[in-house]
Parts: sequence; structure tokens; C-alpha cells
Amino acid sequence: MRAGQVLVGAALALGVLSGCGREAEEPAAPEVAAPTPDAAANSKAAAAIAEAEKAAGIPPKPSDEIAAKYLAALRKINPEIVGDTDPERLIDRGRDQCVTIKSFPDEPDKVLMFTNTRFSSPDHPNGLGDATAKKINKVIVKYICPKA
Repeated sequence: MRAGQVLVGAALALGVLSGCGREAEEPAAPEVAAPTPDAAANSKAAAAIAEAEKAAGIPPKPSDEIAAKYLAALRKINPEIVGDTDPERLIDRGRDQCVTIKSFPDEPDKVLMFTNTRFSSPDHPNGLGDATAKKINKVIVKYICPKA
């Protein structure tokens, strides 16, 4: 006999025997919902993330109004920049680019390289070129990290 068959047989036997000797069906234990984090815990987690981002030099997320203007400005440069990319992802790329802009103020070629890496498209997997990257950086500085 195979080991799998033995295990199946043992499981069936246990199932049958567990039903023996019961006079009445025991009520099932009530299902308890898994605990969910409360608003205070979520708020603390969000504050911790914001503090860590601030320490890393990442600017806070823009308001909905500023985010819409940022996305519209990117679209105006070239609709391909935005394409069907999730807006939150584009905002995060802009926030990351702020760190790059601040970290390498004397290395414009490096800043453009990161811009082309972060802002690419299926038709331009290596970025949209330095001229477009410069425009993207101006939009990022204006809307996402104006203190850069």
C-alpha cells in the first residue's frame, strides 16, 4: 500500500470514530472575525512612514489638486509620459526624482539619467531623451518638490 493511501484511510477512520459516542450534536463555536487594525494604529503607521520618508529627503505626497496639475503638466510635455501608468506611481517617481535632484545638484547628467530611467514608455524604454527629461525635472520641481 502506498503512503498516500494509508494517510487517506487513517483520516477517514478518524472522521468516522470522532462521530461515535456523541449523544447530541455540540453547537459549533461562533466564528470570530479576525481583529482589524484600528484607526489609531493606521494613523501611527502612516506617521511613521511619513517620518521615515522625511528623514530620507522624500517630499510628502502632494494634495489632490497639486497632483492633478503635476499629471496635466507631464501630459502636456508628452502624453506618452503618463500613458496608462497609475497616477500614484508617477507621483512616487516624481518624489523619488526629488531626492535625486537634491542629492546630485552638481551632476546634471546623472540627474537626467535617473529621469530617463524613471520616466520611460513602451516605445521609449530608455527614456524620452535629455531634452524631455529636463522638462520633466522642471515640472517635478514646480509641483512635487518646489523647495529643491
